[in-house]
Amino acid sequence: MINFQEYKVQHPLTKIQYQKKDVEKIRKHAFETARPVNGMTRSQKQNAYYWGVVLKIMGSELGYLADEIHQLMTKEFLSYENLGEKFVKSTTKLNTKQMEEYLENVRRFATMELSCFIPLPNETEFSWEAK
Repeated sequence: MINFQEYKVQHPLTKIQYQKKDVEKIRKHAFETARPVNGMTRSQKQNAYYWGVVLKIMGSELGYLADEIHQLMTKEFLSYENLGEKFVKSTTKLNTKQMEEYLENVRRFATMELSCFIPLPNETEFSWEAK
């Protein structure tokens, strides 16, 4: 897999006119082979969904603040041990794939352990306007 900078060098764009099929071919190739230089961190939409839907529903069901639920969930699903010390990874350090895995774990936990249904992002009327 190559990163975006390498892709740009191998496939430079020039000022010639591309046809639509050429642009689609370039897009498909870029999507399949390129990756961001440092990896994308969680998206604003993922974060908005997490705080505005997931934590809000769990908090209202359990009587906790969203921040308190956040602390409990990160401790449950993002904790690790190094040299005998326990640490909790921040969601700000997760890439989009890791964040979705984390969200899936939280939704599963809410459903199985708390009998609390958390809708998927496409199942909610939550506003996706990032502020």
